[in-house]
Amino acid sequence: MAKTLNVSILGYGMMGTVRAVAYEAVARYYPSCPIKPVLYGAYTYTDGEFAAANEVGWKASKDLDAVIKDPECDYVDVCLPNAMHHDAVMKAIEAGKHVFCEKPLAVSVDEAREMMNAVEAKPNLLNAVNFIYRRCPSNVLARQLVKANRFGKLIEARSFYNQSWGGPDTPYSWRFSKTGGTLGDLGSHALDMLYYVTGMRPIELCAMQATHIKERKVPSFVGSDLEARMKRGAGSETEDVKMQAVETDDATRIMYTLPGGAIGSLECTRNAWGTENTHGYELYFENGAIAWNYDDVNYLSIYDAKNPERGWSRVLSNRGDIGSYASFADGHMFGYRDFTVNACYENMLKIAGAEEVAPIATFRDAYDVERTIEAVRNSWENRCWVKLADFT
Repeated sequence: MAKTLNVSILGYGMMGTVRAVAYEAVARYYPSCPIKPVLYGAYTYTDGEFAAANEVGWKASKDLDAVIKDPECDYVDVCLPNAMHHDAVMKAIEAGKHVFCEKPLAVSVDEAREMMNAVEAKPNLLNAVNFIYRRCPSNVLARQLVKANRFGKLIEARSFYNQSWGGPDTPYSWRFSKTGGTLGDLGSHALDMLYYVTGMRPIELCAMQATHIKERKVPSFVGSDLEARMKRGAGSETEDVKMQAVETDDATRIMYTLPGGAIGSLECTRNAWGTENTHGYELYFENGAIAWNYDDVNYLSIYDAKNPERGWSRVLSNRGDIGSYASFADGHMFGYRDFTVNACYENMLKIAGAEEVAPIATFRDAYDVERTIEAVRNSWENRCWVKLADFT
């Protein structure tokens, strides 16, 4: 019989609810999983989240310390705004809890380093970060192809993560503060995916950033940042409208070099109309190419330069030979909730000491992403090329 593990979720907004469904699904999707996660507690900081968590039968509280230190809690899932990650994670590590944290891990290199060092001093604890697209079968296949050197040396790379919800009518939320920003929100995913698939981090980079909307309306309601995005017209024409200065980027562009002489680029923005959640990459090698786009999430595009007459092949990745993620009959389509289940499943395997389908993102991986983010900001502030090795 599988061992049970009590999970407490910190923050019951959009991400908290998605993860709650995922933990419940792990045992159903993967009945052979050696550990069964059981939803136990929740920390909430709004009345609405508190009521919702209580309604589904959790031990909900507005006291963060009480939830983390509860002796019945084994595992903490941090789904809080970025600025709250460090405090929650450090308390969880001190209390001896396994930790799964939403990305980005922290809002600075110093915070990320402290979190990484603290958890690595306790090797019996899980440390994982929700770079969710690692759990997509298409990207597992892409990583396998690169590791097998299918197309030879990498020459060029292009990554992107674009959305369109950040127009001038979108009201202010924490995502427009210094602890938010497109680079950390979207660019962190693209940076991690570059490393996950290719195994490479940038050596040197040059960046530019833009804040298209300099100030935004302060919403006249209290709710999650997702609710704020959807409620475009915050405030009426007759009431006094308060404005808040935007303190971070709406868009970022990066050029970089990679080990072995490859070059690449990365773009992320919240102002690309019509791209609701378009994330992907194109990788060009000596003898071929691979490409993936979240808009066509179940397929990996592959080009074999040795057989050019075949053109691009659109390869369905939901197959049993790619790994145990294809636990349904081959060809049944996966989506965001399934990848979240895969992430929670992988965490259980890691805790049990079982073999992972593909590497989870650790705090050290997230620290390296944060180093790159810091290098990007420094490059733009100083209008220069910078070396990643200078940011530790």
